[in-house]
Amino acid sequence: MTVNKVWRLLSAVMPFAVIGGLLYAGIFIKPASVGASVAPPVLAPRDAFYGVAMPADGVIWAVGRGGKIVRSDDDGRKWLLQPAATDANLQSITAWDAERAVVVGNDGTVLQSADGGRSWQAAVGLPAEAAGRKLIRVRRSADGRVYAVGEFGLVLSATGFGAAWDSIGKREDVGWNDLAARENTLILAGEFGRIRRSGDGGRNWQDVASPVKSSLLGVAFSADGRLAVAVGLDGVVLLSTDDGQSWRAVSSGTREHLFAVTAHNAGWAAVGDKGLLLRAPADAQTWEVRRLAENSYAWHADIEAHADRLYLAGATLSAVGQDNKLEQFK
Repeated sequence: MTVNKVWRLLSAVMPFAVIGGLLYAGIFIKPASVGASVAPPVLAPRDAFYGVAMPADGVIWAVGRGGKIVRSDDDGRKWLLQPAATDANLQSITAWDAERAVVVGNDGTVLQSADGGRSWQAAVGLPAEAAGRKLIRVRRSADGRVYAVGEFGLVLSATGFGAAWDSIGKREDVGWNDLAARENTLILAGEFGRIRRSGDGGRNWQDVASPVKSSLLGVAFSADGRLAVAVGLDGVVLLSTDDGQSWRAVSSGTREHLFAVTAHNAGWAAVGDKGLLLRAPADAQTWEVRRLAENSYAWHADIEAHADRLYLAGATLSAVGQDNKLEQFK
């Protein structure tokens, strides 16, 4: 056989040999592990949290984008990711203690836990009108009653820490963004400045005149129930001194959007856009506007008061003490 013939034969066979070698490598050769895999951080830079609860000393729960539920049992030093079995955005959480909590979110999501979040179960027996709807905020009362509000007039109520659910709203083209509860008095705050009140636990409702058209995003009672405050877009702050039967606007000192408000240490605190924290004394007549940190413009959608600290959920998970020093959890 001449050299040319050998060369032609090798040229014809070579592609098949290469392909065969690649197939062998792909099937029979397994890459060796070069080290342990690195788990992603529980709190990631691109997280967005919409709700926070602080039901007991040291215990922080937060919920947010993509079905994320996280918990800390040491006041934010270490965090655990909890299984939610959903990828819907979770908008709000409320908790009676370190074991019992309810979460609401998009697509009619209502989750409940009675074991500290080690397991979460979808609520059963929800009213049909909740299916597929966005639930925006969930609130509780000490006796085990829970309320949830959302789009298209949705207002839900449950007894027994979320055991049995009913609809106490009416279907309409308005979104309710928050609810404040004190004994049998309920106050709804919603789009276009809408306010609605019930004095009998939601059996009957009355529309209340509002001095603004800006959407209201948060509402809360003072600790003694004598005052109620609502906040919203365009820096709106409304004040009621008669159990929510009438409201008037007070100056907040800002035009930035305000997303949530809470009573705190015989006073008030509110958060919203552009990294702002607002504080007011007990009468809620005058508000001090400050930035949470220099050059910080992060938004915060929820605020929870516990002892001497405020816990914030939004573009960051953070806490603020009486000295107004910001601690961002990592």
